This record gives sequence, structure tokens and C-alpha cells, in this order.
Amino acid sequence: MSIVWFKKDLRIVDHKPLHEACNSGSVLPLYIYEPEIIEADDYDPRHHQFINDSLLSLKESLKAIGGFLHIEYGSAIDVFKKLKNTLPNSISVYSHEETGNWVSYQRDIKFKKWCKSQDINWHEYQQHGVQRPTFDRDGWSYEWNKFMNLPKIEVSKNIKFSSFDYLFDLIDIKKIGKHITHKSIQKGGREAGLKLLDSFLETRGKNYSKEMSSPLTAITSCSRLSPYLTFGNLSVREVYKIAKAKIDKLKGIKNLGNWRSSISSFLGRLRWHCHFIQKLEDQPQIEWENMSRSYDSIRDDFNELFFIAWKNGQTGYPLIDACMRCLKDTGYINFRMRAMLVSFASYDLWLDWRKTSKYLATQFTDYEPGIHYSQFQMQSGVTGINSIRIYNPIKQQKDHDGEGIFVREWVPELKEVPLEYIFTPHLMSEGFQEIYNCKIGTDYPEPIVDHGLQVKKAKQVLYGIKKTEGARVEAKKVYLKHGSRRRPLLKRVSTT
Repeated sequence: MSIVWFKKDLRIVDHKPLHEACNSGSVLPLYIYEPEIIEADDYDPRHHQFINDSLLSLKESLKAIGGFLHIEYGSAIDVFKKLKNTLPNSISVYSHEETGNWVSYQRDIKFKKWCKSQDINWHEYQQHGVQRPTFDRDGWSYEWNKFMNLPKIEVSKNIKFSSFDYLFDLIDIKKIGKHITHKSIQKGGREAGLKLLDSFLETRGKNYSKEMSSPLTAITSCSRLSPYLTFGNLSVREVYKIAKAKIDKLKGIKNLGNWRSSISSFLGRLRWHCHFIQKLEDQPQIEWENMSRSYDSIRDDFNELFFIAWKNGQTGYPLIDACMRCLKDTGYINFRMRAMLVSFASYDLWLDWRKTSKYLATQFTDYEPGIHYSQFQMQSGVTGINSIRIYNPIKQQKDHDGEGIFVREWVPELKEVPLEYIFTPHLMSEGFQEIYNCKIGTDYPEPIVDHGLQVKKAKQVLYGIKKTEGARVEAKKVYLKHGSRRRPLLKRVSTT
């Protein structure tokens, strides 16, 4: 009996475990609601809702080829123990490799040991551009390209599904014991993902390269495919192939506007997606451990009041607050705004990224641990190899919401504030505050910190560490392990 264990690969197209299992006897498709995953501090009802949508979609895909999806609840080993004792024949397990959080990493280690003790073959297959194992980064780009250009795996026409009294009981988001904060998120499932991909490559994506940075335009000009890649409704490879076919089709055609640059930029983001997940694959501890240990203990004094104000969109910086409120309601904000939110938390408020990262993990519907923690460390200045990039929230607002449209939508306290004060409402006189129905300190807060002063302090600390010999040594180690490079590092040739 071949059990295909679906995890974060909720589709049947370009699914190697399913394809290989078909060649080894009857197939039992399985999904497990794992309490350890659900109870983890990075799991949120918005993730659960997207997964449930995806399971419904997967069920219909399997039904269309004569199959079913069996759902269990419990720890992976307990579930497989039960199946092993219930099924009449010996079992083999087929799944994709997963680069998830520490909980899933530990689960896989324990499950592998259990399989070995039970003489059960567990076949794992590469899902996207993340390589296991990778010994160094030289040649990574070549391997990524090679994998992406392999043929997409079509659904086998000869699948023999097991005769099994299957269960398909979804666990409602209200029953997972976590507070629901979102109002409306993207609908999960393959059909929704394909529809977005089509509209992005046909119409919405034309100005992607120009409009991805503003929260106003990104909501339509960005692909919005990230949660469908996170939960595997679509494979990175099939998206890559479809986008590459689009740009190849445009060769030689004139007057296309921004189409070529937009699709090229999008293809680069797909590579970037795997590049960052590879960091967590190679070093799972970066979920909580600084890549460069030289920066340990620099943010030990955690200001809980700052943290609460940041989470609730009550910092007195309009764009920060608008983005946090939008994210809380919808599960989405574009990449530049995400970077700004992390920058503000890490530099202006001097909050430890270990705690702020867990909160934002619960807010992003598309939360992908490998990208999430790598980016958090990068935007917090603790990798040792990246430039210290600090976002000025007032400048970002002027650049990307110059008319205050986004801010007024998500911070209604500022709805009547005129343009000249929408970036710095705290500078309004008391008379203007009365006229525009926004009393600073009552209706909307004073800026929680002085951006200029806080940035100066942050730079003094970070650059002070960066100049030390110990930090330089650490940075070289981090670059060798995680650095982005297309060509191998030049190696010194001995002349002796």
C-alpha cells in the first residue's frame, strides 16, 4: 500500500510523490491535521482557513480521477501506526521534502527514525528549487535552473486507489482554540491560484515592476500567488514554466510597455523564493538564532508597550499603522511594506526580531518559514552580510501613498486630515485638530518614538559591532553558507 502524505503540496499536478506511488501498487492519499503544528505559536486561523479551502480543492481534484482524500487528526507517528495496524498489506510512504518550521523539522526527524524501526520505506522528493542536501552555495543557481526546466509531471492515467473507508472531516477554524482576527483573506485552492496566475500574466502584471512597491497598486499589480506556493496549490516549477513561456512569446514584439521587465522581475522573485528557503533548509536554527552570533544580546530589553502599539497599529506613524491594520484584516501587505514594518520594529522600537517575527508569522496568510525568518534577520541587521537598510516611514508614505488614500482607508481617524498633515498629523495645531476631528493623543497617538534619534542609536550599535574582527570572521562564515552568488567563489591555488 502506497500512502501519499500531502503536507504543503496540496495539488495533484506536478506532484512526484503521487506519480511515483502509482507505480508501486494501490494508493491512499492522506492529509493529517497535526496538533503540534496547529498549536504552534506561528499557526493562525487564517492559515487553517486557507488549508481547508485547499483540502476541498484537492478532494475534488482526486475525485475527478476516481480517487479520494483521507483526513486524520493526530501526531504523524500515531496516525501511521494506526494505518499500519489497520491496513491489510505493508505500507510505504511517499511525500515531498518539507522545509518548514522547527516543529515540522523535529517531526520529520522522529518520523524517519520510526519508519526505519518499522522497516517502512519513506520516499521523499524535491518539491521546488530547494536542494537537499546542499554542501555549499557554489552551483546552486545551476541546479535551480536545471530543476525548473525539467518537464512538469502530469497526473498519471493509471492510478489505482485503495479500497478504503476514508474520512473527510474538515476541522472548522472556530474549533482550533485560537482567536480569529482576520475579516477577509484570499480563498485557497488550485482553481483560485490558476485564476490569479492567468489574470496576472494576461492583464494585471503589466506594470508589476513599477507598481509592486505601493500598497495601493500592489494589491492588483502583484501576482498574489504567494499563499498558493506556500501551501502547494501550485508548484513553483509550473508557475515558472508558464511565466517563461509568456516572456518567450513576447520576443520580437514592439510597444509592449513594461511587460518584459515585469515578467523578468517576477521570474527573479521565484528564484529568490527558493534562495531564501534554502537558508532555513541549511540551518533550521535561524528560526530563533542570529545568523551572525556577534549580534546576540543586543535587544535584550524588550519594550512590551512598544510591541502592543506596533501590533495594534497605534504608533503615531500613519503608514505603519495603516499597514498593520490592513494586514490584520486581510492577511496581506506587499513586500516593501513588510520590510518597512520589520525595519520599524527592529530599529525604531528596538524590539527583538524573535518575538516580532512570530507575531507577523500569524498575520501573513502566505507565511513561509524559510523566507520569513531569513528576511526578518536581514531587515533587523543581524546576518552580518547584508547592508543595514532602515526605512523612513514618513518618506515611504510620501513615495508610495502620496495622496494619503491608503492611510485614510485604514486609519479612519485621519480621514478628514488634509494632505499637508497626513504624513505628520501630530504637527497640526490644536485648532486644526478640532477642525479636522482628530485630537492627537486622544483620537490618534503622538509618534511613539523619534525616528531620527532611534535610527542614530541603532546605527551606532550595529556599525560598532560590524567593525569588530569577530564580526568580520562571522560574516565570512555566513556568506560561505548562505550568500547569494551565481558563480563559484575563486579559490586560492597553491603555488608550492
